[in-house]
Amino acid sequence: MAQTTITINGNQYELKVTFKFLSAFGIVKNDFENNIEAMGNIVMGIVGGDVFALTKALSAMSGKDEANVQADVENADDLDQAFSAVENLLVESPLTKKTVSKIINPIKDTFDNMDKKMEEAMKDGNLTAKSNTPA
Repeated sequence: MAQTTITINGNQYELKVTFKFLSAFGIVKNDFENNIEAMGNIVMGIVGGDVFALTKALSAMSGKDEANVQADVENADDLDQAFSAVENLLVESPLTKKTVSKIINPIKDTFDNMDKKMEEAMKDGNLTAKSNTPA
């Protein structure tokens, strides 16, 4: 079984991918189409840096209460290690690696393309920091 241990805000998390983790994200027996969509949402959230997806994943992977995980995430100085650990477990775990291997690169490519478009817009002056600020 693929597993790893990380520390967030001074608290250790022993992470592993289990059926309990999968069901926490709505992945269930005999529902392939919805399972692919749910796995895509997990991977997209982690690759995209969604702290809510990270919090849910950390809770489900470690068995810790989601409110406690959220408090650690809110008070963390850096979450890069946590995002990387969850992503790596999804890629390596026997329960998820087959599906994740098919969807992770297109998801990463989509985010890379979004980043490039944002950079181009910033260079062209079509998008400024001020334009993203609520009135």
